[in-house]
Amino acid sequence: MKRLRKWWRPALVLVALVVASQIGASVLARTHRVHRYLVERLERSFGRPVEVRHFNVLLLPSPRLDADQVTIGEDSSFGNEYFLRAERLSAGLRWSGLLLGHFEFGTLSLSRPSLILVRNREGRWNLERWLPPAKSSAVNGSPVYGPQAGVTPANRLHRIDIDDGRINFKILDEKLPFAFTGVSGAVEQLSSGRWQLRLEAQPWRSGAALQSAGTVFVRGDVAGTSARMQPAEIHVQWDQASLADLLRLFRGRDYGVRGLFALDATAKSGGADSKGSASSKLGIGPIR
Repeated sequence: MKRLRKWWRPALVLVALVVASQIGASVLARTHRVHRYLVERLERSFGRPVEVRHFNVLLLPSPRLDADQVTIGEDSSFGNEYFLRAERLSAGLRWSGLLLGHFEFGTLSLSRPSLILVRNREGRWNLERWLPPAKSSAVNGSPVYGPQAGVTPANRLHRIDIDDGRINFKILDEKLPFAFTGVSGAVEQLSSGRWQLRLEAQPWRSGAALQSAGTVFVRGDVAGTSARMQPAEIHVQWDQASLADLLRLFRGRDYGVRGLFALDATAKSGGADSKGSASSKLGIGPIR
């Protein structure tokens, strides 16, 4: 009992300090000055203009920054539409950075994001310029991925978790009728300029009533921009797709063909011999 009496006051003071710190952090995050500072930190991480409706900072159980209604701008050479939008962005904050007076993002999570992939006249995709560039080491001939010496990469993100996202496609200014919905998984930077993909999604086409389009699984890794995301090794698996929906996806109409479709493919490019390779396994069920 004496020990309890001895410690209840310090414990109460500690709880009060934690509550006051949380309230103070939440209030500060809504001030114009701190809002502008946080937007600038996100812009440095994404390497693109960023707009956020409002922020919130949580200190417990671990420091986290929440941003609602996030819009990441597009590279002007690929158009004027947004690059990425998300209903909510949550980023883990590292105590080491906070104690030094600055933000260091850990894992970043996107809730219901919408990404637009654009291909320009030169055949390049807007995603290429966002990923950090790759380079080669002349010391031992082994590839090293990352920016050239002396260049600070704009992108400092290490891992991005995706929940219930969407990927749209555009060629120049024309938006394609194809898209991927229900995108979930993670994109993680294994080393400087080297990204690992673990994603799954459902194919979608505007104006087509799809009933069983299956699920597409993507696994693999890609490099940065200087070699068009090469070297790369991607494994794609497409299961439980009906032939009727497959034709609706690519042709926009039902040809009355019934059956099942499955795809298992692996593609490699930009390896040590600079030659690409691909292998695939295609399965088609009974056709009616």
